[in-house]
Amino acid sequence: MGKKNINKGMILAAGLGTRLLPITERYPKPLVPVLNLANILHTVSLFRQHGINEIIINLFHLPERIEEFFNEVPQKDFRVSFSKEPVLLGTGGGVKRAESFFNKESFVLANCDFISSLNLTQLMENHSRSGAWATMALVEDPIKQKLYSAVGTTDQGFLCSFPRKKTAEPKRQGIFTGVHVLEPEIFSFLEEKPSGINDVLYPALMENHPDKARGVFMDGAYWFDTGDIPALWQTSQELLGMLSNSTGRLLETISSYGPVYREVAPKVWTTQRTKLPDHLKVTGPCLIGEGCQFEESVAIGPYSVIGDRVLVGAGSAIKNSVILSHSQVGSQQTISESLFFEGRAFSALPSSSRS
Repeated sequence: MGKKNINKGMILAAGLGTRLLPITERYPKPLVPVLNLANILHTVSLFRQHGINEIIINLFHLPERIEEFFNEVPQKDFRVSFSKEPVLLGTGGGVKRAESFFNKESFVLANCDFISSLNLTQLMENHSRSGAWATMALVEDPIKQKLYSAVGTTDQGFLCSFPRKKTAEPKRQGIFTGVHVLEPEIFSFLEEKPSGINDVLYPALMENHPDKARGVFMDGAYWFDTGDIPALWQTSQELLGMLSNSTGRLLETISSYGPVYREVAPKVWTTQRTKLPDHLKVTGPCLIGEGCQFEESVAIGPYSVIGDRVLVGAGSAIKNSVILSHSQVGSQQTISESLFFEGRAFSALPSSSRS
């Protein structure tokens, strides 16, 4: 099978985001910021880098917030549509509901709670050559593989081992990244009712069409989860450490949809419109948003992300933490290894396991 041009994609954004409570009582999960940029825009940026410019987003939880958000996002080289769900349909039913958008074309499907440098062009080309109907992007990470369910493939790259389905002993195992490339044939396996695509589609393909379900290992790509508070915090720490790398891609991404960030001191980034006060003690790496106010004797960093319009009271110290936008940190507070939201510091201790 020859190479296809794939320019359509879907981002799954309807979930309740319960693992990010209480943040998701206020923000829908796709809008929770990572490095001061809404998580979903990191996925949109990844799509755009690889020619996916027609994007549909499914909505259920706080849908008006997401629609209003995208009304403010410049859509010069991509177009966003929405698929509203009357009941939460899950990843299987939600994709089925959006079937007409794809017009019988191949497409990329992605979650909205990850940050990655996946080479989607390579993934799409591999998928097209293989003749598969469904291809999962996988990564190997010995540390993270203790936290996530393993997905296994044969020597030929066919999926053979899943959390609830196994057809052969895997030759290679990895983590599913939340990214698929899919063909229109997959819609015959889905119904517009609450269901998970990984529970319905892949086990059926593995059983009845084993050559149509593949897993591709994306060697060399980074992949970070943002689906719960410890993961969101850890991802922020990792990304801060990568901001000064030679590619500049990450810094370019967070500057693409709003104020441009610049390095104003060694490994200290803030927007072009922000001037940090002389009395502020700041140590990088750290990222500071717009409209922040720092009272006397405040110390920031290292490994801290300060959102937009944050007020930090006199004598406070912040390190290894994420302070979400519009927060107020009181005087003489010390915040460390935490995510701070609406006056509360949530511990960033890692979860014992994730699915």
